[in-house]
Amino acid sequence: MLQTIGTVVALLACPLMMAFMMKGMHGGHDGNSMQGAPKRKFNSKEEEMADLRVRLEELQMQYDRLAKEIQADSASHHNSDHYRQAHSN
Repeated sequence: MLQTIGTVVALLACPLMMAFMMKGMHGGHDGNSMQGAPKRKFNSKEEEMADLRVRLEELQMQYDRLAKEIQADSASHHNSDHYRQAHSN
């Protein structure tokens, strides 16, 4: 009987410890908030939508800037490959 109770306690301890550790790793934040972004309070849905539009625009500009950098970097590597091939003979 005591061995059965010990087995049940051990089996229940694993999922409970996992739940506590996962909550601790996430700092108790809810799953809806963005990591690193402060939780914002809005007076209305319209105010929240306006904020989201601004954040979306900022992300789009960041994406465009990074895409241009990647394209420029890719073009410079492509040109250097042609230079090496032309002058390797």
